[in-house]
Amino acid sequence: MTEYIGPTNWWWRDSPNAPSACQAKGLARTCGKNGEGTVLNDGSIVICVGAGAAWIIAPSCTQVSSTWAGGQYNSTQVGDKCCISEWPALETALTNAGFNPTDWFVPSLSQLQNPGYECKDKWDTFSVTCYWTSRELYATGATRISFDPSRVFSCSFLKTNSACVRAMRCVNY
Repeated sequence: MTEYIGPTNWWWRDSPNAPSACQAKGLARTCGKNGEGTVLNDGSIVICVGAGAAWIIAPSCTQVSSTWAGGQYNSTQVGDKCCISEWPALETALTNAGFNPTDWFVPSLSQLQNPGYECKDKWDTFSVTCYWTSRELYATGATRISFDPSRVFSCSFLKTNSACVRAMRCVNY
């Protein structure tokens, strides 16, 4: 059986087309922690594997800079697939790269802290230091997360300012 997630069939189970190190039971099950950092056929990257879930970051070509665009008082919880339609530039970037935007979400503050920051060495590019979260704080401000080499911190930021936004997904296995 092959499962299709994303524009290509990269999430294999018992597929002869799977990477040789990951055949038989699927990328995350067989590769475990060694699967972290794996660039999938569609360009997305497995950044964290564990506890029956694989966290995947969208390809760098889908990352956009934008003013905050999430819904009113959004408090996205882990695994919630909201927000992409509220971020037109991100939705367009995902669509243009061949993805179904509804399979992705703008990460919450906690998701950008872990696995986002904790697994930052697995991202393809990590040159920007500020990313929007899906969390609105009040009518004119939302939360962004700032990364530096030694720590991560969140802060209130005016929605009219720009920061990067990158989609994530979580696949349970």
